[in-house]
Amino acid sequence: PDISGIGVRAAIYAQNLLCFFPVFFYLSDGEITMDELAGIQDQSTGMLAIAFAILITTASLAAGHNPTVSNYHAAIILDLSWMNNTSTWIWFILYVYERSKAKYKPVEATWTSWCASV
Repeated sequence: PDISGIGVRAAIYAQNLLCFFPVFFYLSDGEITMDELAGIQDQSTGMLAIAFAILITTASLAAGHNPTVSNYHAAIILDLSWMNNTSTWIWFILYVYERSKAKYKPVEATWTSWCASV
Protein backbone atom coordinates (compact mmCIF):
# COMPACT_ATOMS: atom_id res chain seq x y z
CA PRO A 1 0.00 0.00 0.00
CA ASP A 2 1.27 3.39 -1.00
CA ILE A 3 -1.04 5.23 1.40
CA SER A 4 1.89 5.97 3.71
CA GLY A 5 3.73 7.80 0.93
CA ILE A 6 4.33 11.51 1.22
CA GLY A 7 2.36 12.25 -1.95
CA VAL A 8 -0.90 10.71 -0.74
CA ARG A 9 -0.64 12.27 2.69
CA ALA A 10 0.33 15.68 1.29
CA ALA A 11 -2.62 15.59 -1.11
CA ILE A 12 -5.10 14.87 1.69
CA TYR A 13 -3.52 17.48 3.98
CA ALA A 14 -3.67 20.07 1.20
CA GLN A 15 -7.26 19.16 0.36
CA ASN A 16 -8.32 19.65 3.97
CA LEU A 17 -6.47 22.93 4.36
CA LEU A 18 -7.84 24.28 1.09
CA CYS A 19 -11.39 23.61 2.32
CA PHE A 20 -10.99 26.58 4.65
CA PHE A 21 -10.23 29.17 1.95
CA PRO A 22 -13.80 29.45 0.61
CA VAL A 23 -15.06 29.72 4.18
CA PHE A 24 -12.76 32.65 4.98
CA PHE A 25 -13.74 34.28 1.70
CA TYR A 26 -17.47 33.81 2.39
CA LEU A 27 -17.14 35.17 5.93
CA SER A 28 -15.34 38.32 4.77
CA ASP A 29 -18.63 40.14 4.14
CA GLY A 30 -20.19 38.95 7.41
CA GLU A 31 -23.06 37.07 5.76
CA ILE A 32 -23.43 33.57 4.44
CA THR A 33 -25.82 33.25 1.50
CA MET A 34 -27.72 30.10 0.66
CA ASP A 35 -25.57 29.69 -2.48
CA GLU A 36 -22.42 29.87 -0.38
CA LEU A 37 -23.84 27.31 2.04
CA ALA A 38 -24.74 25.05 -0.87
CA GLY A 39 -21.17 25.30 -2.17
CA ILE A 40 -19.70 24.40 1.21
CA GLN A 41 -22.21 21.57 1.54
CA ASP A 42 -21.15 20.16 -1.85
CA GLN A 43 -17.51 20.45 -0.83
CA SER A 44 -18.23 18.66 2.46
CA THR A 45 -20.15 15.92 0.69
CA GLY A 46 -17.17 15.30 -1.58
CA MET A 47 -14.85 15.11 1.41
CA LEU A 48 -17.17 12.61 3.12
CA ALA A 49 -17.28 10.48 -0.01
CA ILE A 50 -13.49 10.30 -0.06
CA ALA A 51 -13.35 9.47 3.64
CA PHE A 52 -15.86 6.65 3.33
CA ALA A 53 -14.19 5.31 0.18
CA ILE A 54 -10.89 5.11 2.05
CA LEU A 55 -12.53 3.36 5.01
CA ILE A 56 -14.48 0.87 2.90
CA THR A 57 -11.39 0.00 0.88
CA THR A 58 -9.37 -0.52 4.03
CA ALA A 59 -12.05 -2.70 5.60
CA SER A 60 -12.27 -4.86 2.50
CA LEU A 61 -8.47 -5.23 2.27
CA ALA A 62 -8.18 -6.03 5.99
CA ALA A 63 -10.92 -8.66 5.96
CA GLY A 64 -10.26 -12.28 5.18
CA HIS A 65 -7.62 -14.85 5.95
CA ASN A 66 -4.75 -12.97 4.26
CA PRO A 67 -5.15 -9.27 5.06
CA THR A 68 -3.14 -7.05 2.75
CA VAL A 69 -3.14 -4.01 5.04
CA SER A 70 -0.73 -3.80 7.95
CA ASN A 71 -1.64 -2.21 11.28
CA TYR A 72 0.64 0.71 10.40
CA HIS A 73 -1.17 1.40 7.14
CA ALA A 74 -4.57 0.93 8.77
CA ALA A 75 -3.66 3.54 11.39
CA ILE A 76 -2.59 6.00 8.70
CA ILE A 77 -5.78 5.40 6.74
CA LEU A 78 -7.94 5.91 9.81
CA ASP A 79 -6.11 9.15 10.60
CA LEU A 80 -6.56 10.47 7.06
CA SER A 81 -10.21 9.47 7.02
CA TRP A 82 -10.78 11.14 10.38
CA MET A 83 -9.22 14.33 9.03
CA ASN A 84 -11.59 14.26 6.04
CA ASN A 85 -14.59 13.70 8.32
CA THR A 86 -13.77 16.57 10.65
CA SER A 87 -13.41 19.01 7.77
CA THR A 88 -17.10 18.49 7.03
CA TRP A 89 -17.94 20.23 10.29
CA ILE A 90 -17.20 23.46 8.42
CA TRP A 91 -20.55 23.21 6.68
CA PHE A 92 -22.44 22.40 9.88
CA ILE A 93 -20.90 25.29 11.82
CA LEU A 94 -21.59 27.76 9.01
CA TYR A 95 -25.16 26.49 8.67
CA VAL A 96 -25.86 26.96 12.38
CA TYR A 97 -24.09 30.34 12.31
CA GLU A 98 -26.31 31.56 9.47
CA ARG A 99 -29.48 30.14 11.01
CA SER A 100 -28.63 31.88 14.31
CA LYS A 101 -28.93 35.32 12.71
CA ALA A 102 -31.76 37.66 13.68
CA LYS A 103 -33.67 37.05 10.43
CA TYR A 104 -34.28 33.48 11.59
CA LYS A 105 -35.52 32.24 14.90
CA PRO A 106 -32.32 32.11 17.00
CA VAL A 107 -30.90 28.65 17.63
CA GLU A 108 -29.88 27.89 21.18
CA ALA A 109 -26.47 26.34 21.75
CA THR A 110 -27.77 22.85 22.51
CA TRP A 111 -27.63 19.63 20.48
CA THR A 112 -31.40 19.33 20.54
CA SER A 113 -31.86 22.83 19.10
CA TRP A 114 -29.20 22.30 16.43
CA CYS A 115 -30.67 18.99 15.31
CA ALA A 116 -34.13 20.56 15.14
CA SER A 117 -32.72 23.44 13.05
CA VAL A 118 -31.16 21.14 10.48
